Amino acid sequence: MNKLILSLFLLLSFAWADSFRDAMMEYKNGNFVHAKELFELSIKKENSVQGYFYLGKMYLYGEGVEANPALAIPYLEQAVMKGNIKAKCYLAEAYLKNKVKHDEAVSLLNQGAKDSVTCKDIASTYNILLNS
Repeated sequence: MNKLILSLFLLLSFAWADSFRDAMMEYKNGNFVHAKELFELSIKKENSVQGYFYLGKMYLYGEGVEANPALAIPYLEQAVMKGNIKAKCYLAEAYLKNKVKHDEAVSLLNQGAKDSVTCKDIASTYNILLNS
């Protein structure tokens, strides 16, 4: 009985894990509307860190949705809280575009610049000097 339950659990886990993989395939192929739906599903079913990241990025830049940096913020905040380093860069940009939390944006860019050139690029775009 326990083996049956474990087998069913593993089977369902693999089925759910496909949501993010499928979302990435759609995203990479430029099918942003379908990718958005699958990223939402990956969050709902898998609590996918990367799902939060990509939805935030899509709202930030208007990929398959109308650009809305304010809507990007909660998704990117979740991704940052769950450990996505690159999300710090995009969250900082969302703050800057919304003209909120400027000091926190600079702090996020400084933190992220250690591991991601994206933060350096965003800082440069907004004429923000980073700590060396």
